Amino acid sequence: MSRINLTQLRETLVQSRGRWETEAVEREYALGYVPGPSDDPLDIREFSSTVNAYHSTVAEAVRTRARIPSTYPPTFDWRNVSGKTFITPIRDQGNCGACVAFGCVAAVEAAVLIKNQSPDQNFDLSEAHLFYCHPNVPSNVSCESGWYPDAALTSLLDPGVVDESCYPYRAGDQPCRVCQDWQNRVTKIIRWQKISSHADMKSWISMHGPIVTCFSVYDDFFHYKSGVYHHVSGSLAGGHCVCCVGYDDNAQNWICKNSWGPAWGENGFFRIQYGQVGIDSLMWAISL
Repeated sequence: MSRINLTQLRETLVQSRGRWETEAVEREYALGYVPGPSDDPLDIREFSSTVNAYHSTVAEAVRTRARIPSTYPPTFDWRNVSGKTFITPIRDQGNCGACVAFGCVAAVEAAVLIKNQSPDQNFDLSEAHLFYCHPNVPSNVSCESGWYPDAALTSLLDPGVVDESCYPYRAGDQPCRVCQDWQNRVTKIIRWQKISSHADMKSWISMHGPIVTCFSVYDDFFHYKSGVYHHVSGSLAGGHCVCCVGYDDNAQNWICKNSWGPAWGENGFFRIQYGQVGIDSLMWAISL
């Protein structure tokens, strides 16, 4: 199923002094982000990420030289806050382009744990409810067509999203069949906003919680095993949305929660270099 030569990929990584390791791909991984009406195309997002990373580097150098204190710590990870995690377990979207629902729900789940100061909990909301039931879902949305965060987050304002047991997720197009008392079981956000600078992204993450982000997936990303990813080879496979749970200025990378199951990457998570493949062109923040 792989569209890339793994041996050549490994050789390219050595030649480019890559900071990540690969593994063979044993299953298909679905994507599902399609830029919405107000979103830039994937190629423009990639360019914007490069510009954002450059501006961030310059701003950091100026701040350091002027001895201006930062508004955020140099590293932050919601998976380890004083030994506690506010990130729910890794989910698996299966062979369905529902990544936007998974990325947005992951951010809401974390926000609830942070607000309630209840770490280490498997608080589980229904990605199926968000993807299949909401009025902001286009009439032709399906596992094949994908979605975009603006619509998903607007749906999280109202009517919100039910818990997983009210409408369990399974990969594959399905009718909306929620439990009878679903209206008493919804979690809602009160607002969402877009963030377009590195400093604001890091400040929000460290002060409030994880945020949603989308990026271009190239064939080499499917083979990611560990380390700090940066694109080195392969064709564009499509767009993907995930939840950004932290960052590391020392290693110059974001830390993200994926939705391809715990066997992929770093136990379901991945690290990705600043300015890569549109990851930090724009992110979506939520408030409860």
